[in-house]
Amino acid sequence: MVMRNRRLSLTSLGSRAVWLAAAALVACAGCQGGGGGGSASAGTSAGGSTGGAGTGVASGGVTGASGATGAGGVTGAGGVTGASGDIGTGGGPGGGGSLGTGGTSSSGGTTGVGGAAGASGGRGGTTAGGGAGGGAGGTSSTCPPAIPPTGGTRYCSNSKGTAPGGYSYELWAEGSGTGCMTVYRSDAKFSANWTNVEDFLARMGLQFDRTKTPSQIGTISADFVETKTGGSGLTYVGIYGWTLSPLREYYILDDWADTKPAGTASDGTPRTHVGMITVDGDSYDVWKKTRENKPNITGTNQTFDQYFSIRQTARQCGHISISEHFSKWTSLGLQLGNLVEATLLVEAQDNSGTVDFTTATVVVK
Repeated sequence: MVMRNRRLSLTSLGSRAVWLAAAALVACAGCQGGGGGGSASAGTSAGGSTGGAGTGVASGGVTGASGATGAGGVTGAGGVTGASGDIGTGGGPGGGGSLGTGGTSSSGGTTGVGGAAGASGGRGGTTAGGGAGGGAGGTSSTCPPAIPPTGGTRYCSNSKGTAPGGYSYELWAEGSGTGCMTVYRSDAKFSANWTNVEDFLARMGLQFDRTKTPSQIGTISADFVETKTGGSGLTYVGIYGWTLSPLREYYILDDWADTKPAGTASDGTPRTHVGMITVDGDSYDVWKKTRENKPNITGTNQTFDQYFSIRQTARQCGHISISEHFSKWTSLGLQLGNLVEATLLVEAQDNSGTVDFTTATVVVK
């Protein structure tokens, strides 16, 4: 555990108006845009002695339907303004419409690409997604509604114990301030609150007999949904535990407060960046910190290493493949011993806040 000192008009063309109106209907696809840059077509025939949209598909890709020769009347290709006729080839602005992007967001465009005067589509979104069919993209997953459990047992001093389902809990704090933990005895769900605390740690998960390495135990993973308040100072949310022989303290951090944990420990000393790994769809920076003659799970001050996997983007729910982190740490030269525990954690220093784990499981398969 981290102690105090660490841590997007029909044009009249004279005598050819009737012909042009028919051609415009054929080329109507551009009046609504290209549907995200994938399928919208500028019409199969734009007519005109000097060339219109041609007989090709003129899909609303990157170059649009009008291009250099143009496909539309005065304003652009493929729309109601239709074929080139006597007025010109390619119109004034041509190309992919006034917007040329995939709508107002990154989802490929709900209003179609190319705008009202556009050719046949533009690019279907510049930030994410777009592509054929206007694929979604750029939106993060959302967590399910968080409904805090009720009841439970509240602890406001250093405590540890067991709960149904083979789970164990522990509340630990030192220094100034106050903090409490409520254990709901439903999976590994718990909540905690702390006020002006110096160092506070609440965790709940699985304890092991300390005779087996993680690989000997099996495949360990967790699922969680949490909400929190408070935003200043050090706050860790994720997976926590220890190993013996060698003595190691480890963290897998998926969420934090206003300051993302990185290369500086809570006591102001540096951590060593070991590498980067990808687990559960995102990258984690891996850090190492040696603690010299410090309190630890053995009860006597010893020197030991801390390992950190810190997710590049914070999240408040998801699946954590704990054993995969262990395996990838080993490939980076970070050795673990016999596993003591794998728990869901909140840890805070020098701040106030709350957390509710409304979904919380740690399992071995």
